[in-house]
Amino acid sequence: MRLIFLLIILFSISPTEKGKDDNDYFFGISKEIAPIRFEPKKIAALEIRELGKYKDTHDEKYLISSKYIGLFLYAPENTLNNIESIKQAPATYELLKLNNNRYEYISIACNFNLTFYCEHNSPKLAMKFLNDAIKINEKLGKKYFLPHLYHIKGRLYFNEKNYPKAMFYFNKALQNYNQKDLLYIASMHNNFGLVYDKLNQIAPAMRETQKGIKILEGKNNYNEQEIAFLNYMRSTLGLYYYKLKEFSSAEKLLLQQFEFTKNKPLYYSQNVASAESLFNLYNDIKETNKKKLLIEYLIDLEPKLKTIHDKILANEIIQQYYSNQNDLKNLKLTSAKLLHLNHDFVNENDRIFKQISGVLNTSAIEKINQKTEQQIRIQKKRTTILLISVLALILIFILIFIFVRIKHLNKRKIMEKEKLLLEKDKKILEQDIGFQNEKIKNLHQNLHLKTETEKVFLENLKKIKKTNNAGGEEIIKDLFLNINNLIQINKRNIIINESDIESQRFIQKMSETYPLLTNKELKMCAYFRMNLSSKEISSLENTTTGTVRVYKTKIKAKMSLDRETKLDDFLKSIQFHDL
Repeated sequence: MRLIFLLIILFSISPTEKGKDDNDYFFGISKEIAPIRFEPKKIAALEIRELGKYKDTHDEKYLISSKYIGLFLYAPENTLNNIESIKQAPATYELLKLNNNRYEYISIACNFNLTFYCEHNSPKLAMKFLNDAIKINEKLGKKYFLPHLYHIKGRLYFNEKNYPKAMFYFNKALQNYNQKDLLYIASMHNNFGLVYDKLNQIAPAMRETQKGIKILEGKNNYNEQEIAFLNYMRSTLGLYYYKLKEFSSAEKLLLQQFEFTKNKPLYYSQNVASAESLFNLYNDIKETNKKKLLIEYLIDLEPKLKTIHDKILANEIIQQYYSNQNDLKNLKLTSAKLLHLNHDFVNENDRIFKQISGVLNTSAIEKINQKTEQQIRIQKKRTTILLISVLALILIFILIFIFVRIKHLNKRKIMEKEKLLLEKDKKILEQDIGFQNEKIKNLHQNLHLKTETEKVFLENLKKIKKTNNAGGEEIIKDLFLNINNLIQINKRNIIINESDIESQRFIQKMSETYPLLTNKELKMCAYFRMNLSSKEISSLENTTTGTVRVYKTKIKAKMSLDRETKLDDFLKSIQFHDL
């Protein structure tokens, strides 16, 4: 039914008014297209003609006219393909933007066209486009699309099941049609019948449909469009007879539509719909053979169908037939095909919706923006000062917050640094106390050793006095050795005293640089740095020379020094005086 309406309304606008302005130029183009609307090549030639005028004159009127003609190339009767025909929606919207309200005829045509593509996806948006078109057309004083606009508005209300308003606008369209427009007048009576049918008033529905049929039958010559619609009304009347169970009359009228649309690609959708009505009729009257012939025809037709919707409808009829016949094998095959087709149908609808939804949503947003732009500008002026004040307060608050935060962080960093310094001072103090304790211990040891050596020295002097030079040479050697030990003890004490502060700094530096070293190993590093021998260090630490050498090996390993590097030289190269 939708294709019939498209053929009647969108692509056959009759010459209802004449004038001399630019709107009439586009109206004249519509009249040129009307007789060739099923011939894409001729439509394309008109498009090229207008584009040539634009190239010669650079007048955008001809660019707009060429794009307007291009819309008809995407008409359903010229594409027979949903994916192709929906290209008309974005093309229409681009033309609407290019026109930018310069030519009312184009604005009306574009809004009218977009109404069709929003009709099922977004009825509210469709009504908005339609109302825009009606508003422009009513101001012009020329009918142009006006009766067709009322017609489609009635259909939108019909789709919403608002039948009183649908009847109102169908009647308004009827009053605005030219009395010579018999096709459109007949279609309005058919629409009245559809409304009465929805209200379960079959008798007035039949009267109105019969009135529409009689109007068209009164013509002398029919074009193909009029013949198609006449058969469509007859099939509608047939459905009313079917509801009244007058099966013979119903079959006769339904068969007329079926035979007219048979094997005509342009009318495949109506053909499948007629087949469905006949199938239901044959089911009720138990016409098994006729039903079988109808199914055989549909099986043959199904591969030729162009749209998934038609394929689904045909297979649903076939499926019902196999179900009634208990033909499980064919029923299973048909059901599987239907499942696949329904899946494809969903995917196709998704693609279609995605392709046009962006255009429609953009259009809706732009129209809303156009209407509210002035209000927004006024509101912006009123709120600018307030906004600036609020932003200033927010900025001040942020700056205060940042200042307090930075101050807090700086204070925290200072406290952490002070804490680290205190910990370092504490550690240095602890190391110094330990070092002093070791120093005192070593001094006590050295003092004790010195005292013992002096005692031995006195004893040896007494022996020399008593022996009268007997064995004097051995006693002199012992004295020499003891004197040397006393000198070394004094030397150690001098070294420890002179290097006390320097050793502390050195040990602190080593502790920070090599945290793996123990306190004992740090102390050994101080000795090695002062060039003390293993024997001297062993005397100071009261240990063996072997233990001193083991310490040296461990220290080199912890400091990751290779075998060739001398530990004493490396320790001397360490800078620490800047501590």
